[in-house]
Order: sequence, then structure tokens, then C-alpha cells
Amino acid sequence: MRRKLGILLGLLALVLGGASAATAAAPTVTLTPWDRTRVIAASADTCPFDVVVHSQGTFRETVYSSGRDVTTVEDFHLTWSNPLSGKSLASPLAGPFIAEPNGDGTFTVTIDGNNGRFTAPGFGLLFADVGRLVYIADGSDLNTPLQILQSSGHQDVSPFPQICAALA
Repeated sequence: MRRKLGILLGLLALVLGGASAATAAAPTVTLTPWDRTRVIAASADTCPFDVVVHSQGTFRETVYSSGRDVTTVEDFHLTWSNPLSGKSLASPLAGPFIAEPNGDGTFTVTIDGNNGRFTAPGFGLLFADVGRLVYIADGSDLNTPLQILQSSGHQDVSPFPQICAALA
């Protein structure tokens, strides 16, 4: 009987110890609603008119104990419009933004999916940032690549001037 009780207590300790370890390693999840409007001023580098950019959706950030940081978007949409003509272009956003620490102050950033795509009737594809992009970035600025490791799909650098005619 004592032997069975000892085995039972040992198993119970193992189960409780495993449960607390699993709880300690659980990732931290943060949901951040986003609803912003900004203006890209008319210039020689953009369009000859102001472009109003409206972004709306939710960021879901999951940070693991290893330092891996995964940000995804939920029901996220961009609308770029010209208030003078009333015309607009819209794009859903999808796909994760994954940042993994390299141990030297840099991160390997992986972006898979649709990070913006504008099309318009009579114009076709105007701008696309879709596919897979993997790069090394400094920990202080994860959005600026120091070195591109992989780029596949369609990765336009800028939507300008391509979108201007469709919004005019």
C-alpha cells in the first residue's frame, strides 16, 4: 500500500511540476485595436494631390519566452483615397510579421502573406507587397532591413507614382 501511495504521489508531483512549467512558458498575447487616418502630402515623390490613408483592424502580438515575437493582423484593411476626386483604393492585410532574436542585437524578420495590394479597373495591378520577405534588422528598428536574405513573390518598393492615375 505504501508503495502504491509513493508511486501515486510521485506521479502527482510530476504532473503538477509539468503543469507549472507549461504555465510559466506560456506566451504573452496582446490585442491592439487600430483605427488611424493620416495624410500623405502631395509632393514630387508621391502624387500631385494629398492621399488620405485609413488603416483599421486589430494587431495580435504573441511574445514567447525565447524572445520570438509574432505579430498578425485580424480583419485589417487599408484604404487610400483622394479627397478631391472621391476615388479610393483598398487592400486587406494578412500574414504574420515574425521577429526572432539572433543573440547579437539583430533579429531575423519574416513576413509571409499580403502586406498590401492595390488594383483598379482599367489599370490592373498598381502595387503589391505580397509573398515572402526574410531579412536581418537591428533590434531598435525591425522595419528597416540591414540585409535581405530572401524575397519571393511580388515586392514593389513604393506605391508611387503607380497609384496616382487611379486616384486622380
